[in-house]
Amino acid sequence: SLLGAAEPDHAFNAADFVVPADELDAAAVGEAAVHAGFLPLSESDPTLQAMRAAPDATYEIWELPSHRVARITLTRMAGTGKYVVLFVAKDQSTPRHPLSGEACKRWLKFSGAMRIAFARQSGKYRFRNPQCTP
Repeated sequence: SLLGAAEPDHAFNAADFVVPADELDAAAVGEAAVHAGFLPLSESDPTLQAMRAAPDATYEIWELPSHRVARITLTRMAGTGKYVVLFVAKDQSTPRHPLSGEACKRWLKFSGAMRIAFARQSGKYRFRNPQCTP
């Protein structure tokens, strides 16, 4: 499901924060998402409300206006308190395979914007998987 924060069953990549994140970090992730064409889901969105109530509470969700291609979530992991940014392809894909096509192109734009947003704090997070090739 797209809800799982650890290992989704669709192609994905992630940015794992290795130090505690704060509101400014969340805002920087949001800016990177918007730079890649994603918009935050409305506070009243049932998916966002359900994921905020989960043990690993989702802080924010961004989707493209078409609600296709991919979803970005910022989740606080209950066990560690650390944040994870998940970028999950929406199309059917093989688990643990790299992002491809349009999802890969959007990831490259988003991850590039993350690098710029955290240019002075590059040690705050690390990408979980190698970069995809569109």
